[in-house]
Amino acid sequence: MLIMTDKTTFLSHFENYLTELLSGDTSSLDEVARYCTLDGGKRVRPTCVYFGALAAGGDCNENALLALAAGVELVHSYSLVHDDLPAMDNAAERRGKPSAHVAFGEANAILGGDVLLSFSFEHLSKCAAEYGEKFASAACEIASAAVQMAHGQALELAGINSKRAYLEMCGKKTGALILGALRAGAIAAGASDEVLKYVTDYGKALGLVFQISDDLIDSDGLVSLVGERETGLELELHLLQAVQAASELHPDLVDFAIKTAHRKK
Repeated sequence: MLIMTDKTTFLSHFENYLTELLSGDTSSLDEVARYCTLDGGKRVRPTCVYFGALAAGGDCNENALLALAAGVELVHSYSLVHDDLPAMDNAAERRGKPSAHVAFGEANAILGGDVLLSFSFEHLSKCAAEYGEKFASAACEIASAAVQMAHGQALELAGINSKRAYLEMCGKKTGALILGALRAGAIAAGASDEVLKYVTDYGKALGLVFQISDDLIDSDGLVSLVGERETGLELELHLLQAVQAASELHPDLVDFAIKTAHRKK
């Protein structure tokens, strides 16, 4: 079954899929999971699953792709819950409302994040039995990304004092799941080795584009290390790398990279 070429329609189906996936249980921790996941957000990572499949030709069961996108977003939501904790970034607000530890208490936020991460891989494992080997390989990309995210957070907590160290940290903490989502979509759609190489190059660059553009918006992160001008030059460098790779894949990926680089928030 070919996936649809309309990203907006895919994301609309994704929201319905994710809502249904999280609608079953009614415990207090499931309430935390819904609070942190069904609140919109930019849905960048599910979009990356879609674009990965599109880059590979789009020959993929739509429900399989939605399942991967849901798994990615559950991992992303877990990471935000834990990033906001007092022991991590100590953020009191997320997406215009109280962070999970503020709304539910620190212990419930930790456990709610644990539920999101564990449920992601329970869901992906069940779906692998239904959709087969390519899906299982795609799910492994998401699991690997989750490991890299934790390493990235550890690097940040240890302290960052150079541009090189900052970019390494971002490549793990932010970039790994963006790359994993793109590779997962491409693998599920049967990407060739050549296509997967370009998808990988694109994903590595796009992850840095995403984070550095955030830094420029917030006047934080890399801006604090090297200043706004050098941060802007770094953004353009990685945008160029993303566009060059995307040019070998699909024009929609070029457009997505440019929009990501120049978004306002």
